[in-house]
Amino acid sequence: MISQPDAGGADGARARGKVSADRYAEGMLSHGLPTELRRLRVMERMLDPGEITVLRGLGIQPSWHCLEMGAGAGSIARWLAAQCPAGRVVAADVDTSFLDGSELPNLQVVRRDVEHEDFPPESFHLIHARALFMHLADRDAALSRAVGWLKPGGWLAVSEADMFPVDSTPHPAMKRLWTAVEKLFRSQNADPRWARRLPLLFSRAGLVDLGMSVTVDIIGAGGVPDEFWRFSLDQLNPFMVRQGLADESVYEEARALVDDPDFRDTLWAYVRAWGRRPGR
Repeated sequence: MISQPDAGGADGARARGKVSADRYAEGMLSHGLPTELRRLRVMERMLDPGEITVLRGLGIQPSWHCLEMGAGAGSIARWLAAQCPAGRVVAADVDTSFLDGSELPNLQVVRRDVEHEDFPPESFHLIHARALFMHLADRDAALSRAVGWLKPGGWLAVSEADMFPVDSTPHPAMKRLWTAVEKLFRSQNADPRWARRLPLLFSRAGLVDLGMSVTVDIIGAGGVPDEFWRFSLDQLNPFMVRQGLADESVYEEARALVDDPDFRDTLWAYVRAWGRRPGR
């Protein structure tokens, strides 16, 4: 079932949300870009196994109501729907063009700008988000609000990329490129160094039973990360050039490294954190 927008707040909140939605629609991760769906599909192949390992450990029950925030191309939402046949899964995104819940009766697709629009309090046993909060201008507040949507005893699980390993790369071309990438992200109100704050923010929001895991890409080993970063660099490059953050030579030198069979390096780390709202 596909639902139309439900603001869950006043007209002012809806108007503020439009600013965020427009920024996303026109930016470097827009669903309108011809490579974005393929990039998301590769990201699913790269990250889903780790996400599923964490989610399985939370003791998902068949009757749970779950929310997938920033559902992207929908792989985790569909997986959750299969785990909760007697429950309900809401897949929310500011752009739902890559989502289809028609074949899963317990999967509901909704357009929602979760930075400004709410769900009812205590609605979900599990809320999951991947590669979402770092792109929100008021990410700390959005995470705190999401905690309020959890039922007592419900779990919040968040996965975000953090570029902290890039500073120490021995490859000058990669360092130049990722300096430009960070400036590009920040120009769109994203923070690629936010993820390490997750356990602290979970604690401040009152969550308990906190957990954390970190994985790091190895690029140059011929695996899925190579494929993902080729798509990502190709997609980001025009935006960096247009904003004067890097010229084509920076991109070309770094891109050549990715294709070099002797090249090995680490890029972003993926920080996963989870916690439970106290209660029954």
